[in-house]
Amino acid sequence: MIRIPRPKSLVFSMILALFIFYPLFSSFAQQTLKGRVLEYGTEVPVPFASIYLTNTTLGVTADENGSFNLSIPDGSYNVLIRMLGYESVTFSINTNQLPVKGFQVQLDPSDQELEEIDVEEERDPVWYKNLETFKTYFFGTTKNGRAIILKNEKSLLLDRDSNPDILQVSAKEALKFDNPNLGYSLEFLLVQFQYNFKAGTILYKGYPLFIPYENVKSSKAKKIEKNRDSAYKGSLQHFIHSLYVGYSQDEGYIIRRMLKIPNPEKPSKTQMEEAKQIFKSSKSIELKDSLQIHVLSKSTMPDSIIILDQNELDPEVLLERNTENGRVFLKSKDQLHITYTKEPMAREYLGSSTLPPKTSNQISKIKVADEGVELFFSGSFEDPLGILVEDYMAWERVGDLMPYDYVPIREK
Repeated sequence: MIRIPRPKSLVFSMILALFIFYPLFSSFAQQTLKGRVLEYGTEVPVPFASIYLTNTTLGVTADENGSFNLSIPDGSYNVLIRMLGYESVTFSINTNQLPVKGFQVQLDPSDQELEEIDVEEERDPVWYKNLETFKTYFFGTTKNGRAIILKNEKSLLLDRDSNPDILQVSAKEALKFDNPNLGYSLEFLLVQFQYNFKAGTILYKGYPLFIPYENVKSSKAKKIEKNRDSAYKGSLQHFIHSLYVGYSQDEGYIIRRMLKIPNPEKPSKTQMEEAKQIFKSSKSIELKDSLQIHVLSKSTMPDSIIILDQNELDPEVLLERNTENGRVFLKSKDQLHITYTKEPMAREYLGSSTLPPKTSNQISKIKVADEGVELFFSGSFEDPLGILVEDYMAWERVGDLMPYDYVPIREK
């Protein structure tokens, strides 16, 4: 049994650019996550602790002896264990490496969760301005992101005083919000959020838990299902899943390489040296001006540029499939240009109130870690920072997150 001690700073990271209890994909291989929850120091069982796979709807409650057993699909996940009166514990798992005897998880007693949170305290106008900035960049500006209803906004700690260029956000308790378009209530254990105003970059770390709406009327349920399918299609999760099963081209994805080539506009070192010598020795002002404009002024230009290779890639050249154990790895030294052809870009992304043309395909770019990254059937991947996303996929944020156990309409 693997012992999981109280952690110091285990967090799940997402860069920008994380439901309903449908049966899992029929192709999911099922594994068992099991273990026991104990109190740190005394090793007394902690009964009825909550055990979740973050970014899914999957969870279970430990029994009176602190033991738990949960059937889960293949993949890489973060496990969150919570119990009132104890510090929460998070740790990462890969279903290819689950211990046969399970995990022994130790929770550290704490009074922090029992402290009363003052939500009635009045906030100044600057706080509300920072709140709107947070909601814009955390939930996103898609129709789903803008529909989010944050229930406990006053539990947020908003800090722009420490660094005026960076809005830093944390929370006193798990954020609770509704996503009415997608039919979920979420609890998001926000560890950190940073928005850099100068660089325009976003970093957030946290653990989302998805809870599906219940007793939804049939007309509303159909609309929710359609919205979920739309949110899923074209997402990074959908792309990874389609790569794993080998259907990315059928699903509407076109993959091309972004190639780094020598900058054709920049003179070579030899040309630069020759121009310098002529400039020094020449008495012609016209010649000197010409050398300055056409050669010398270009010395600070980058040595290389990135161009789009127009040749469409066979996705299989990017994948390493292990026929013995079925594991799949995505590898690419070049940045990849991803075109999704089955949905146009949203009007919100284009900054227009009019409908986008049907030919305006969704364009994204991804960069894979140098060593590659393992993919899973669910659309998850091993290292949260193993794939960095730009453009359209990065624009869709928490408001469009789907759980890893979501089942697309066509696969039900």
